[in-house]
This record gives sequence, C-alpha cells and structure tokens, in this order.
Amino acid sequence: MKLKQAVRFAKMNSRITPRLTPWLVKHPSGIKITSDETAQRIMSILKPTIAKSRAGAFHPSQLYQCPRAQVYGYHDAPALAKYDPVLQNLFNDGHFRHLRWQIMLLEAGILTDIEVGIHVPELMLEGSIDGLNQDEGWMFELKGTSQYKMVQARGAMPAHIKQVHAYLLASGLQEAVIVYEDKSNQQWHEIAIHRDPKIIDEIHEILSELNDSIKNGVLPERLEECEAQTGTTFNACPYSHICHRVNDPADITSDSQGK
Repeated sequence: MKLKQAVRFAKMNSRITPRLTPWLVKHPSGIKITSDETAQRIMSILKPTIAKSRAGAFHPSQLYQCPRAQVYGYHDAPALAKYDPVLQNLFNDGHFRHLRWQIMLLEAGILTDIEVGIHVPELMLEGSIDGLNQDEGWMFELKGTSQYKMVQARGAMPAHIKQVHAYLLASGLQEAVIVYEDKSNQQWHEIAIHRDPKIIDEIHEILSELNDSIKNGVLPERLEECEAQTGTTFNACPYSHICHRVNDPADITSDSQGK
C-alpha cells in the first residue's frame, strides 16, 4: 500500500478525528452544553462527593506498577501524604482536559457515555472508562502528553496499550481509541488499539498473581531497585515508609501506626 493510500485508509477508519474536526469548525464560539443529558452527566462528575476508596480491588492504570504497592493499596495501607501545589495543579489540568474532551465528544455525538464503570469481581479488577460508543462497540481513552512528536512517530506508549487492554478485558470490547493531546498546543493524535490475545493473557497472569497474594496472605517480593531504599521508584512510592518493615499483609496497619 502506498503512503497516500495508507493515510487515506487511516482517515477513513478513524473513529474520532473525521467527525470531531467539522464539529469544531461549526462551533467557533467554544464549547456549550446543549443537551440536558450531557449536562447531567458532567454535573455528576463535578458534584462534590466523598472520595471512593480504591481499596479492595486492582485498577487498570496500575497493573504494570510495583505488585507489592498494589497489594498495599488493596489493603488500604496508609499512604504518605505529599502536599505539592504544582502536582495538584497538574492533576487538575488533566481532570479538566478529560472533561473538555468528554463534553465535546458527547455534544458531537461521537460518544454515547462517559466515565463508564467496569468491575470484574472474580479478578478483583475495577476502574472507569473515559468514554464509550456503545452503538459502534469501542472505548475512548484520553492522554495529555509532553511527548507528542514521539507518539506520532512511534505510536501509542506500551503502558497505555496495556492499560486499555485491561478495560477491553473487563468490558468485552474489541477496540479502544487513544487520543493523545499535546499539552503545549492542543494538537491531537488518534490511535486505534485492537484487542491482542497475547496482552489479554499477560493481564490475566498479572491479575492471577495479585489475586493469589490476597488469597494466600503473602506480599509480593520487593522490586530489586527498592531493596537499597534509594532511587526514583522507591522515593516516589507512597508506601516506602512501611515497605521494609512489613512482610505480612496482616501487619500493615499495626506497623504503620508504630505498634
């Protein structure tokens, strides 16, 4: 297939860009919510609520992080509280980037639902999908990035491909669309991810090992780089203050309280 044919084929098979581009052209005054249903969905996200505990389950965005830390999180181990206004502002930027895209895609009729919860009790897997097109059978995932050119050249980041596969596993869907938005200028790049049985099997294996840790009351081994209690991974870990003192999940709470 020649390059021009490949580009044309990609555009024809894009889920979002061919529909979102003309919608943006037709709405030069900015984003306005015209649907009561959309307004209710957005308000349900913005409405103050008591933060839901992430304990008692494993989450797609964390499956490829330290297994030991995931087990701590499952048991609701006390995490280090770090008050960093810049980090909080970064989080807020990501939160409202998601809202902006969710509003646009709902208003443009590209998504049928947003923040769709997934729950697989037998795997202790739980999470929330950014968006869903139920009619066409695909999910939407948004990533703000400072590595936009790299993504354009190399494709979706491996960690993100694996993350959306956890959602595909939980939802039974066959396709995900990841949109990368450049944080500096709001350009976006859309990448379709199709269900890969090998990655699904890999996620099953990860979840199986995590589930075995919970059922058998055994903590996974510490990462090799954390044994020396130095390095970026160890210093950034919210459980670094208890990791080297706890060897049994039953001791997590008592040890962290200094008993």
